[in-house]
Amino acid sequence: MHFIIILSAILMCAGCRTASQKGGIEKAVSDFFEGDYEYRQTDVYFHRDTELSSTVVEGKIIQSPYKEYRKLVESSEQSLWDEMYLIGNGKVVDVKMNLNNEWQETKMNREYPYGYDENLQFVLDREEVSDHRKIEVYTAEYTVDVSKNFRLKEDLKATVKQEYFWEKDSNTLIQVETDLTDLNQKLFIANLISANGVSLNDAQSRIEDETGLSEIVKLEIWKSNGEILIEIP
Repeated sequence: MHFIIILSAILMCAGCRTASQKGGIEKAVSDFFEGDYEYRQTDVYFHRDTELSSTVVEGKIIQSPYKEYRKLVESSEQSLWDEMYLIGNGKVVDVKMNLNNEWQETKMNREYPYGYDENLQFVLDREEVSDHRKIEVYTAEYTVDVSKNFRLKEDLKATVKQEYFWEKDSNTLIQVETDLTDLNQKLFIANLISANGVSLNDAQSRIEDETGLSEIVKLEIWKSNGEILIEIP
């Protein structure tokens, strides 16, 4: 009996660093995935410390029924679209996009923020102060089975690492940063194997030329003071 009590105390102490705020960050992330919000997403490619390209998109989302508006704010690469509306209730949604000043309609799979529907375990990494707001930064990661998605016999799994920025006083998530470097490399290898029939070793050797390339996606989340409206033209 004494052994069980001591063991329980050790296990409780081991989680002391995150247990006190674990419910807070988990609820904030859950509310974010399920709620309506406005956002600014910045997607940046680096080669080591040198920025190669970046894209900035601003938008807003209504979860039920699903509607989303996206506007391309800035891009270092040429883009065909400037604005985009998405609407629908299933996996495939209707899309209306502005291509070269002309509205065109198509369909595409609905996209979700990175980390959605994943079994995330949050670990408090650090605390920051921004505009007199106390921010706690939590790390989390999840695994993507690239082999399964490409139906390959080779074992290819990628780790997606994230940082979640939680404003403690308001219990809201204000930013998510996602590192897609490992996932992109595994997708590159899977494409080589699937499309060109090369071996895993050959594909991995080719990726060495890409060493140092990384992709970071920063999602800034804005809560609307009132109802979010999306009017589709």
